[in-house]
Amino acid sequence: MRIQHKIKSLACMSIPMVLFVTQANAQMGAGTKNSTNATEIVTTAGNVIVDNTGKVGVLVFNPQVAMDLRSSGINGSVAIGNTTQTAAAAGKGAMRYVNSPAIGVKGYLEFSDGTNWIGFFPKGKPRIVVMANKATQDTYVFESTDAVGSGTEIGPKAGIVQRRSSYLTNWAEKLDSDSGVPTNTFNPATGEFVAPRAGVYFATFTYALQPDDVNTGGNNQTEAIWEVRNSAGVITQRVKTNNGYASDTGAGTVPVGSACTVSVYLNQGDKLRPFSWIAVQFAPDSSLSLFNVSNSGVYNALTIVEQ
Repeated sequence: MRIQHKIKSLACMSIPMVLFVTQANAQMGAGTKNSTNATEIVTTAGNVIVDNTGKVGVLVFNPQVAMDLRSSGINGSVAIGNTTQTAAAAGKGAMRYVNSPAIGVKGYLEFSDGTNWIGFFPKGKPRIVVMANKATQDTYVFESTDAVGSGTEIGPKAGIVQRRSSYLTNWAEKLDSDSGVPTNTFNPATGEFVAPRAGVYFATFTYALQPDDVNTGGNNQTEAIWEVRNSAGVITQRVKTNNGYASDTGAGTVPVGSACTVSVYLNQGDKLRPFSWIAVQFAPDSSLSLFNVSNSGVYNALTIVEQ
């Protein structure tokens, strides 16, 4: 009995040694006994392997790069998600998917250059485009600094009042798009644009009044002005174009008007809005001038494009 007990003890001691040697030399596999790779997992669609050089092949028998998904005839897509890590923390070369419904493309890829996340937009950078024209006489006087002419009170008007700052209102919106997706950055009733994100915006608008005689006067001029207000409604910038006209057009008529084109930096929530100011002596003298709305208002147009 003692001899048998010793033999069993020796046998028990030798088993772990045999298993240790076997695990050190064998390949690891799931669903296979004869793998030649360091690791191999058998699936119904194909095998996932890590070869002896450390390359990973998903349904690819002979991976050529660190991660090879190029299986023939099989979907080989890869999915990545968003991260709140900074670009520096994620490290140079990291990638993430940004799900951004606020941007027209709905989502995009970014990669880290080690310092910043850099956006990759296969259809170009997300871009706001607004187009509108004006075929109405509607304006809104919002500044009145003297008592020249009639209509000195603040409020809506049917035309442009002399020597008054007047917003151009009730536009016909033709396009309000964020990278091809309709959006609502522009209010056609007020003519106000609200920046959905910080950036540089190219903006231009033009208006023309009905042709009329211009009388002698040393200060005939019209102004087209872009006004910028911050999200709290405080004016931060005004850019204007001043068009002068001959002091006397005689018996002829001229289509008095103006235009203003700017590139402005807007913070998210900043408001951009066009307005006019005129001082033109018409014949007969009138304190209220009407827009030229022929051809559906093609003379009165507005365009805003994100750069």
